[in-house]
Formats: sequence, C-alpha cells, structure tokens
Amino acid sequence: MLVLAQYGEIGTKGKNRPGFERLLLSNIKETMKGMLKSAKVRDSRIFLEVEGDAGEARSRLMKVFGIEWFAFARECGKGVDEIWEAVAGENLAGKGIAVETKRVDKSFPMKSQELSAEIGARIVKKFGCRVDLGNPDVRISIIIGRNAYVYTEKIKGLGGLPVGSSGRVLCLLSGGIDSPVAAWMMMKRGCSVDFLHVHAFEKWDGEKGKKISAMVGKVAEYGGRPRLYSVPYSDFYAQTGKVRPEYELVVFRRYLYRLAERVALEKGYGGIVSGDSLGQVASQTLENIGAAQSGLEVPVFRPLVAMDKMEIVALAEKTGTYSLSIEPYKDCCSLVAVSNPLTRARKAEVDRIAGEIGLEGIVEKSFRSISEHI
Repeated sequence: MLVLAQYGEIGTKGKNRPGFERLLLSNIKETMKGMLKSAKVRDSRIFLEVEGDAGEARSRLMKVFGIEWFAFARECGKGVDEIWEAVAGENLAGKGIAVETKRVDKSFPMKSQELSAEIGARIVKKFGCRVDLGNPDVRISIIIGRNAYVYTEKIKGLGGLPVGSSGRVLCLLSGGIDSPVAAWMMMKRGCSVDFLHVHAFEKWDGEKGKKISAMVGKVAEYGGRPRLYSVPYSDFYAQTGKVRPEYELVVFRRYLYRLAERVALEKGYGGIVSGDSLGQVASQTLENIGAAQSGLEVPVFRPLVAMDKMEIVALAEKTGTYSLSIEPYKDCCSLVAVSNPLTRARKAEVDRIAGEIGLEGIVEKSFRSISEHI
C-alpha cells in the first residue's frame, strides 16, 4: 500500500524544515514498526510504503503528531490513460463526484482544470455519476509529481509538531482526567513528556499503581518513551499537622511544584506541565495558582487553562485516557481535600507556612526517595 502524508505547520519552518521532516519521519517509523517497508520525503510530502492491514495502518498514523492529513493512494504513470485506469478502479457508480488536480510537476502538458475535466467526463460516462463540486459523495484527488497519484479519501491527522522537536517537559500526573490531556496537548506542540506522580503508598507498588502506569502507556501511544517518576506522599504528610486546614491544599501544591522543579533542574527539563483549568476547583483560582507556584525558576505550562470540563473530557475520550482516568484510585489530592478550602490564599501566609514546616527540606528528602520507571 502507498500512503501519502502531508504535514502542515512544518512547512512554515524555513531553513529548519529539513530537521522537522527528519524527526517526523523518525516518529512515523517508530509508530509504524512492523508495517513500514519504506518512507521518504519528496515534494513536501511523505511517501510511505506500508504492508499489512489498512485499518491498523490508519489507526497508527492517526496518532502521529505532525501529520496534517494522509491518504491511501494509487501510483501510476503520468499519461491521461494511465491516470484514468487508476481512477476507474474505484467504485463510483451513482455517486456525486468532484475531481481535483494538483500539478507539482509544472511541465505536465495539461492544466489542472483540464485534466480534472477530462477525468470527470470519463467518470460520468462510465459510471453514470453526477458532478457535485460543492458537496460530493466522493472527491477524486490527483497529484502530478514524478509520477501520478490518485486517492479518494483524505484522512485528517493530529497536526501540530513532531514529538521531540520542542524539548522535554515534566508533567505532574494525578489520577484524574486533566493531567494526561495536558501532557497530550504539550506533545502536540512537539514536547517530549515525562511524568511525576506523588503516590499515597509507603513505597511504589506496581499493582496498586497500575492505573498510573496504564495512563502513561496510553499517552505513550502518541510518541516518545515517557519515564514515570514516583514519589511517596509520606514526607509531606508528616508535616501536615502544622498546616492550617484551609491552607493545606495550597501548601501541598507548592510542595508539588517545588518537587517538580527540583527534578526538572536535576534532569534537564525545560518546563513543568500542570492540568490546571482556571477556576475549575478551589486550588485553581488565580490567587491560589500564584501562591502555589511563587518563586519557581522553571516555567509552568497549563495547556488546559482556558478549557471547561466538558471540553477536557471530550479530549480525554479522543485520546483514550478517559476510561483509565475514571477508574477508582486514591490519589494524594483526595488526602488533602478539605470541606471549605480557601479560594484566595495569601502568598505571604503560604511563604510563612512553607518556612515553618521546612518545605525545602521536605522537597529534598522526597527527591532522594524518587523511583524511576520506564
């Protein structure tokens, strides 16, 4: 099978475009492992020779960031009769059709509209089709390049940039819906994403934590080989008796960000990713976000910040993480939940409490307790 794939945003990268193309090809090869016979870039398109099940190939390619669209195509010579023979192999009887031609090879003797009209007339004569340029049942696309290529379905890809083209980030991963979607969004912008999870076990338990590992695995289907760092909650929990209950959640969030920063600085991550959506819960008000992340040297990215819960759930369903996210799991956020949390924490008070409980020492102790999983 021949698959034509078209990138979008990569085409705007000027002199840097070849590097993006190479990375996209590399990601495609990884995703299509076991099915791909050859892959090359030509005329700003990617040509893939694929073997195996077309449905499986389609499913895999729909998980590659950087592909704007792709199509299963027929390759033929550039003679009109050869192109017609490729088109005539389609089942077009009784359909409303439109024919579009793109000439990459400008030396081709017929203009695009002339070739489209000629092939369209032959289709109508052979199959009894009607012409419907505005809303056709089937759109026959012809590309004239080194050879001619014919396809009838353009399949929408994920778009964005190839994973790995924008650096590495560390995502705070809870057991909920939002954080894996935030990671997915950063992958769409070309980031390689690893994960940091603070768990409620005495030490990491693969069986109890299988939901978290499964969520990381599901996100990994879209590219990269993410690492999971796990840290026990016990170091912070030992000090919670000194924290006023209404401030506990914000101080816990300060702890998470400082711990993520410590890992990021040690491991070379360019940013921290959080699944915050502004105003969604008490910890995600402007004041509480500001108090929690105050003083960080590493930037925090919040790709879901302007999305409502229904939009986030829709993306979670699209990515396949939703069903995992709603499985029962006691994460640390549930352990610090209070009945009447503050929505406007004062930064000065959070600073005072952090100093009183020795937050920096807690972070350092937690850092030394990290387990790494691939």
